[in-house]
Amino acid sequence: MLVSPWLAGHATRVATRLRNRAAPPVLAGLLALSASIASPTHANSPHSLPGYSYVSPAPGSRYHKPETNVIVRPDGEFDPRSLVAGQTVRLTGDLTGSHAGTLRMAEDGRTILFRPHAPFLGGENVTCRVSGLHSPKGDSLPAAEFTFSISGLGTKLSLTSPPDEEAVLFSSVASLGAAALPTATDSLPLDFPAMRGDIYGTPSLGDLFLASIRFGDPANRSYLIIARDDGTPAFYRRLNGRGLDFKMQPDGRTTYFDAAAGCFYAMDARAALVDSFRCGNGYVTDAHELLLLPNGHALLMAYDPQLVNMSAVVPGGLPQATVTGLVIQEIDRERDVVFQWRSWDHFQITDATRTRLTAPSVDYVHGNSIDVDQDGALLISSRHLDEVTKISRETGAIVWRFGGKNNQFAFVNDPERFSAQHDARRQESGAITLFDNGNARVPPASRAVEYRLDETAMTATLVWEFRRTPSVFAFAAGSMQRLPSGNTLIGWGSASPAVTEVAPDGSVVSELWLPEGVVSYRARRHEWPPVREAAVTLQPRSLNPDGGTRWVSAAVEMPEGVDASLIDAASILFEGSLRPDQDAMQLADVNQNGRPDLLVRFDVMGALALLSPGVNRVAITGDFTNGERFRGTAEMTLLRGQRGGSTPGGSLVTENLAARLPIGGSGSAAGRAANRAIALEAFDVQGRLVHRWRAVPGDRGHVEWDGTGTGGKALSNGVYFVRRAASGDRAWKVVIAR
Repeated sequence: MLVSPWLAGHATRVATRLRNRAAPPVLAGLLALSASIASPTHANSPHSLPGYSYVSPAPGSRYHKPETNVIVRPDGEFDPRSLVAGQTVRLTGDLTGSHAGTLRMAEDGRTILFRPHAPFLGGENVTCRVSGLHSPKGDSLPAAEFTFSISGLGTKLSLTSPPDEEAVLFSSVASLGAAALPTATDSLPLDFPAMRGDIYGTPSLGDLFLASIRFGDPANRSYLIIARDDGTPAFYRRLNGRGLDFKMQPDGRTTYFDAAAGCFYAMDARAALVDSFRCGNGYVTDAHELLLLPNGHALLMAYDPQLVNMSAVVPGGLPQATVTGLVIQEIDRERDVVFQWRSWDHFQITDATRTRLTAPSVDYVHGNSIDVDQDGALLISSRHLDEVTKISRETGAIVWRFGGKNNQFAFVNDPERFSAQHDARRQESGAITLFDNGNARVPPASRAVEYRLDETAMTATLVWEFRRTPSVFAFAAGSMQRLPSGNTLIGWGSASPAVTEVAPDGSVVSELWLPEGVVSYRARRHEWPPVREAAVTLQPRSLNPDGGTRWVSAAVEMPEGVDASLIDAASILFEGSLRPDQDAMQLADVNQNGRPDLLVRFDVMGALALLSPGVNRVAITGDFTNGERFRGTAEMTLLRGQRGGSTPGGSLVTENLAARLPIGGSGSAAGRAANRAIALEAFDVQGRLVHRWRAVPGDRGHVEWDGTGTGGKALSNGVYFVRRAASGDRAWKVVIAR
């Protein structure tokens, strides 16, 4: 951490004098740590060594947990056969001696992981030696040696006072020792927060995900809530502690932080708990963010309190202040930490913008979101720095800093800038979106913003923002989600309303309100249960209703990694209502790409009822046996019928159980054969035959149907189709509405 040279020298001199006087271990450790803070920071890539693009812990770094692992990534390729347990990575503590551990290569084939079997001791220095690696061609790679230090003040420091209003809002209590209550939506508990939805337009697809936090609740219990736009709960579950960051992950699982358990839980589409996620290396998992990656890894953060001599950092600082740093981790499927980034190695405590650095507790970073950039780097939002930071996952170096004291971008058209922000995300367009709490604004007011960053010219242009009228100020929490529809979902955090959806032009589409004193840290909109997008091919692509076609066939292909055999055949629908021929389904790899297609067919009569002349976008949907859903669309063109020149699928509503059906005109064969009975068939929308009878056409070729089925029983209200039996004629739609 950079401070004045005088302070750096003074801290070092004080630490030396006290060591010569045999200072008490805790105080000596404290002053050693403060001396390191007062010394210059590492270079922009503190995790690198000659021949190695990334090592963790960073060489010369301090404050590490006794349980820390070691991560080493050589610059070039290496032969995995050169990894030798007990030789490639050797760790020696100056108090505990040599440490055996588990050595393995990470999934990327480039990163070496070493997990010691036993923890280090607080306050000791550790030396790491890496040697014996060689390239696939047999060339030796450079050996490396570096040191790091373990925190000498224990691993369970607690904050002596809450660092800011947000910490008060999200403080939690110990577990009550009981499992979460079962899901139910038929009757609501007395303490369930009443919700109200105001709908002004057409909301985007999906439901609203919230986790309620109630002010003044001594038990700190939250509800996980999935709500319809009108405020009706579609799902809820009560927790035994605070719940935060309730959302759906890219893999379709829903996750949330359970403060009573101190970890994130994952649920499947049936709301069963299927996994949990915690930080590694001895760190306590923070509640603000969990991001699951396509390769099965997870991104998490931890808050890291350490005792620091703040009098060596700022005038008036306390000699034993609790200073909280930020730790970002990527953990793999084996729950090993494969990437770790710590604010101690990169940020200065004095980077904080409005944090009182002379207080007993100093939370100088306060990270609240992690995102993966388009190039694989990380974007982190740090509320107390007013900063979004881009971090290389290859080297751990800071790529750029956006906002705050160390801002590297010129704000072209937004002189207010953002402050105390949340939920920074990179969009597909390349823009950065975030929820700007606006704590530094006068008067304070919150907004949702979108910036276009030019990372060459280092400019930031405000391209979109939304401020509610009247203005809303969320002193804590908040979120912003750009939806596939182009709309934006804004979670107002500690303010009201709880959620607002707005169109690109800023018009309000819908809002959701929670009772006074109830808030949600973050709000998201997701389709629930999760929907897998499938690729659909229809045959024929152009449908002539007079062409004698009997079936419409569909080949449905699932995304990679999704098992098509788990589809519930009985759930498949054509345009939401027509079911397929259950006897003709099969799995086959139609396009020879290694992924099986589900082949189904639908009765053409039912399909005609659901299509309009011209180009139709047809949806094929269904359910998986695990509770998830799939949806795929394809175009189908409905041609106009050639017989009689009229539009196929004409309809006639019956209200008195009798319908006159225009089987033929006065000049038609049916009209000329007025005294000759013809065979007729009626089908439901599923293509099932419900009635067959003979009728004699009357004047102008009309016949009548009384709306009964086989056996003379009246059919239920709905859509039916009537045509001449075995004729290939177009069908006429009849809607029975008694």
